[in-house]
This record gives sequence, C-alpha cells and structure tokens, in this order.
Amino acid sequence: MISTRDFLLLFLVAIVSSSIAIFLRGARGTHENVQVTSLVQGDELQFDSIQSISIRRNGKAVLFERKDRKWWQVEPFEMRMDFLSMQNVITSVQSVQEIGNVSTKTDLDTVGLGESANTISLADDTNVLEIKLGRKTLGGRAYAQMNDASPVLIDQSLHRIAIDMDYKLWRDTRLFPDFAIDGVRIDRVINGDRLLLDRTGGRWEMLQPVSTRVDQNILLEWVGRIAASHVGSFVQDEPNDLALFGLHSPIATFGVEDGKGTTHTLLVGGRVSAGSEDRYVMLEGIPVVFRVQWEPLLQLFPASEIFVDATGSAVSRFDVKRVLIRTGSEELVFERNLESWLKSDGVPLDTEKVNALMTWLLETKPPEVSIGEYPRANELALITLIGYDQLPLDTVRIAQAENGLVILENGDNVLRWHPAESLEALRPFID
Repeated sequence: MISTRDFLLLFLVAIVSSSIAIFLRGARGTHENVQVTSLVQGDELQFDSIQSISIRRNGKAVLFERKDRKWWQVEPFEMRMDFLSMQNVITSVQSVQEIGNVSTKTDLDTVGLGESANTISLADDTNVLEIKLGRKTLGGRAYAQMNDASPVLIDQSLHRIAIDMDYKLWRDTRLFPDFAIDGVRIDRVINGDRLLLDRTGGRWEMLQPVSTRVDQNILLEWVGRIAASHVGSFVQDEPNDLALFGLHSPIATFGVEDGKGTTHTLLVGGRVSAGSEDRYVMLEGIPVVFRVQWEPLLQLFPASEIFVDATGSAVSRFDVKRVLIRTGSEELVFERNLESWLKSDGVPLDTEKVNALMTWLLETKPPEVSIGEYPRANELALITLIGYDQLPLDTVRIAQAENGLVILENGDNVLRWHPAESLEALRPFID
C-alpha cells in the first residue's frame, strides 16, 4: 500500500513533468533545440587583433578604436577607455553561446532583428563581424543574427554587456594615467597663483612663481599621486550649460604635458552641493562632467613652497675648490689643499669649522621656506663657491631678519629660514 508521503511525491513529479511538456510544446512552434555551441566560430575574426568595436543601441552609435595598445572612444567624442573593460567586451562576443534555431517563419521585426535592431560590430585587420541583438526571451535566451546568417537563439550574456550595461563604466577613470612615465610639465593655476614645473632638461625645475630648484624626491612622490588621481563618478555627457556646474569660469586649472607635447588640463568647477566639498570637474576638450572628491583633488594643489629644494645651494661639497666670503668691504678667500683648507696667504684653517660651514650651506634644511624678496638691507655676507676650473659654481646670500632668524638665498627669491643659532657656523669666518 502506498503511503501518503509517497503519494504526494508522485503527485508533485507528475505536475512538474506536465509543466515541462506544456512549455516544450509551446516553444516548438518558434524554434528547435540544438546542441549548445559558440555563436562565433571559424575564421570570422582574429580576436587577439581587434582594432575597433561599434555598438548601436536605441538608435545611437558609439565607436571605440584601439590605438598604440590603448582603447579610445572616438565617437561621439574622444575619451580614453579602460583596457580590461574593452577586453571584456571582446571576450563576451567570443564566448556567447548559440542555444537554438529560430523558425524561418519568424517575423524579424517582432523578435527585434529588423532594420532598427541593436548591434555590436567588431573589426580586426581584415574582417568585420556584425551581430544584431534582438529581443530577450524566456529561460535566459535572446534572439541574435550574425552578419547575413539565419537568426538564432543565444544566451543573454552578450545583451547584458553590449546593451544593458552603461558604457561609461568602461571608461578609464584615471585623470593622468601616463604622467608618471612621460610627464615633462605641470602648469597649475588657483586663485590667480601659477605654479609651473618643467622636466625637459631631465630634472624637475620650478619656473613659476620663481625660477628655482626643487626637491626631486618630494616632487616625484607628488607626480605619483598625480598619476593615481581618479574620477569619482561621471555626471553628464555633452552638457548644454557649463554654468550649472561652475565650469564656465573654472576656479582652478591643472594641466600636464608629456614628451610628445600632448596636454591634458583639468578644469575645476563649483561644489556638488552646499553641504559637500566635492567638486564638478572636466578635462578640457572632453565634453564630460564628472565628480571628484575633495581630498584627492586637494592633493593636486599643495603650496608651491613644498617643492622647493630647501638647502642653501645645490652644489656638491666635493666640487668646491675655493670659497670667497664677502662681508661689507672685506673678503676672505680659502681653498682646498687635499684634505685641508688654506687661506690665500697659506695659513691653514680649522677643517672642522670649514666642514661645518659647508654642511650648513649645502646640506642643512631649514624649518621653513617662503617665496619673497630677499632683504638686501639686512645682508650679513655673500659666499661664492668656486670650482676646480676656477669658475663660480654658486653664490649664497646670507641675511638676518629683525626677529633673529637667518635667511639663506641664492638669487631665486626663495627665503630659507634658519634658527638664529645656526649663524654659529658662519661666525668664525666673519668675526
């Protein structure tokens, strides 16, 4: 005798079997089941050599091209794309599965494969493959047609990538992606103050607000942060009114240039909202407004003084053959003789005191640096460093402010503020 539990199980199996049979009979009029296989087979495309991808969705077209191993959106405007995201699009085409045939009596417009169908096209060096992407249907299936072949049923993976996903997510979110490698110039303006840095000579130098040397380690660390700067989120493509975002008159600009002369300039606009410090920004020449959080953006606009080389001179002590110290109308000259230092009359100087002076001038960094006019009226001494070729290497000017702080400056209007007690390194030579 069948138990109540077994009877219920048999009843459920019967209901499930009947449902499957009804579904299959209803679907048989539209398509026939076939063995699952890849939609794209044979030599239709060389997937490792794809040069362009074109997508048409809802009547609008977007074109991507591969240039110099980088992917770019070129229509409706040019913008750099994320390489891995574009490779994912190619992989989705390569791996889409054909899972059924469509009846020859099926109306193409009805299944979304008519003249206005959404499409994705890929081109390698010689061939072009176009896939029409029709209506999605039950069971994770969708209609598709490859070139002029007969329509088929495929899985919905390609539809989800090419049609459903916002292609803004494929964009490269880095602001200056290659700058750490080939950047040669930084031109930054905020509130009318300009910072101009240049590396065309092989080392970074400051040209504005003053012409001076910079601390290479600090500057290179900053360059790394510049290269790592990212977009927060994309807000609007091709805006009609930049004033809505405060970008008609940017409050700041940040431009970089590479070795080929290509420039990229970030325009900084207004606040996103009254309670937020985040800003609307855009790259000059690219009609896309995006949002950047305040903290990462602030890293692009530190004070210019941070980058200044704070030492009194960039001269190496090993290149100095002779030292000339002027105080008013008096002069003191001494020069290196192997490991000792001699005055012009041959009298030796205390080597430790000379080394202390050299350390102060060439290696010691002060607590504070500022950009301003050198106070010539408070000048204590001029120290000229002369090389082995008898030519001057550099001249350091030394002044003492009214508050007792000692200023070192070498003609660049950068004031390097040392504590008053540091003057002890100079006193043996001026007293």
